[in-house]
Formats: sequence, C-alpha cells, structure tokens
Amino acid sequence: MMKRLFVAAALVTALGFGQLCHGGETIKVALIAPFTGLGSILGEYIKKGMDIAVDDVNAKGGIDGKKIEVVTYDDQANPSTALNVVRKVIADKVVVIYGPNMSSAVLGVHNLAKQAKIPMLVGATSPNLDYSKTKNDYLFRLRANDDARVSAIVEYVVKKLGKKKPGVLYGTTDYCTAALAVAEREFKKNGIEIVAREQIKEGDKDVSGQLLNLKSAGFDCLIGFTHEPEAAVAITQMRQLQIDVPILGFSAWGSNVVVNLVKDAMTGVYAALGFDENSTAPAVVAFVKEHRARYNGEPPTDPAQAYHDGIYILAEAIRIAKSTDGPALAEALTKVDVKGVQGELKADANHNFSSYVFMARYDGKKWALE
Repeated sequence: MMKRLFVAAALVTALGFGQLCHGGETIKVALIAPFTGLGSILGEYIKKGMDIAVDDVNAKGGIDGKKIEVVTYDDQANPSTALNVVRKVIADKVVVIYGPNMSSAVLGVHNLAKQAKIPMLVGATSPNLDYSKTKNDYLFRLRANDDARVSAIVEYVVKKLGKKKPGVLYGTTDYCTAALAVAEREFKKNGIEIVAREQIKEGDKDVSGQLLNLKSAGFDCLIGFTHEPEAAVAITQMRQLQIDVPILGFSAWGSNVVVNLVKDAMTGVYAALGFDENSTAPAVVAFVKEHRARYNGEPPTDPAQAYHDGIYILAEAIRIAKSTDGPALAEALTKVDVKGVQGELKADANHNFSSYVFMARYDGKKWALE
C-alpha cells in the first residue's frame, strides 16, 4: 500500500471526528463519471486515481473507524443522463457526490445537489462553474478551471512562440465554448485578434474542411478547445494535410487517450496540463508508483489526480466539521488546506481547490515542461 501521501491522511487516523451523521458502517459517496459514450475513457482514469486514495484511507482505519464506500454511476457524459443519475444518487443518501466531470452536465445538475444540501466535488473545468456565477455553496472544483488553462496557452502563444494570428478549433459543449470566450478575452488584452474560428461537432471524424479554412485565413498556430476524440481527429489531419504551424490545446488535448490514438503525430503538440507525472514531489512519486503497480505500468492521467486529491479533501473536511452532515461539510470544505498531488489544496473564492497548470510539449515519449 502507498506511503502516506497527505497531511489529511495522517489526520484520518490520528484524530477523532465525533459522531458522524448518515448512520451505517461506511461513509457512502457517489462517483458520477462517463464510462460509456463521449469521453468514456475518462471514467476509467478517474476511478483508478480515486480508488488508490480510497484504499489508502481505508487501510489506515477509515474516518473515525468508518470506511469510505464508493458507489459508481455512469452518466455517459450526457447532461440528460446525468440529471437522472444525480436524482438517483440523492435518493441513495450519499454524503458527497464526486462528478459529473463534463461541464455541460454539471451546469444542468448542480442545483439539485444544492437543493439536497449535498456537496458536489467535480473535475469539470468550465469557468461558468465558478462560484461567482453559480452562487452554489455546495459546488466545488477539484482542479484548475479553464480560465487558468486557456490564459496559460495565450501567454505561451504570445510571449514564448511570438505568434500573432491564432486560429481556433472548438467543440459545441460549454467546456469548449467557454474556453473560446476566455481565449478571445486574453488575446484581446495582448492586442491580438483570433484570425478565424472553426467548429467541430462532437463525434465528427473529418475536420479537414475546417483546417483548410483556418489555413486560408492565414493562421500561424492552431489552438484546440475540443474533447479528446475530436482532438485526435484534428491532430491527425493537421499532419496529413502537412499544415506546419504549432498545435496547442487545453487539458483534453494532453490526455493519454489522445496520445494513444494519434501516436507519432502527437510529437511536438503543446498542451496546458494540470498533472506532471514526472514530478519529484513525494506525493506525486508515490501516486505514480502505486498507479503503475496496479494498472500494468500505466501512469495516472488528468483528471485522475483531481479525484484522487478529492478523497483527502473529504477526509479533512470531515475532520473539520466533525460530521458528515451536508451543510456542515460544505462549510468545512471552504476551510480545507492540505497538500495533494496537485500541490496545496485550498478552496479559493470561486470554490476551486487548485489553480495548478503548466505548459508542456510532447517529445515523442513524454510531456516535457516548457
């Protein structure tokens, strides 16, 4: 079993938590993620990372002697399905809801968690989920939002690559369109206009027309705001069309699933990432080692680290609240301050536990920090 990763993990066994609500022998939490449909591979990434943390906490005696029990639900990355799933989860009387991970799904369901007074911890990254916009005391984000990620891309394009004619390829979901809005704002701050915007529908297998339109517009770099399958299509066809401009994308474009789909075509692609598997930080080293040992040498991939950290955030919140009652937990979540694989985990004014993001370039074998 892994060495202790976090301060929160130590506190799980060192301190008592008082009488917990939600009676029973376990602390029941829900994981809502896509295991089928759009982005289905993300559900597996999330569950693997989360399972390692759950097993670690439970092996140390759980929380006040109660072990964490995770009940998993498939939302198919579909907002309508997510709505039905969240209703079922609430009826199951869980302590915390992890997910959904798709921004458009969260936008459609987070008020249900608010009405039920159940904290919802998500990896979805749309800036539209910030507390300043949702005003939901029960909604928290486990990784950096796309305001931070897209701003990092724009800064890199302008200051490092010196490009002045960006072209954008974006999808139709809130995850994609909200990122485009951030890019437009940040480029404008630098006196730069996006020369062309082209959209791809989720599930489309051909984006050559859009890429040629961007080329005709004179773009000097491609910035991608799509989900993983469309990222793979775009990168592959950029290489096939021999369009020789830098390719940059946000978190979906840096996923292992995209690397596995496009193979050699990925070399040279830049991405804004939220997890560095090559970090020498003890918590990251331990997490990567355990993940590889369990899953046939496979390293963790974004957003696994977010939900992994989320278990330790919960443990610390329960320590602070001395309860698993929803309102008490929601209040305690605003006071959590622990170290995780993403660094310091502390909710900001917009309920984001992390703002960690960095630019990296795929060198043919790994993501190298830029």
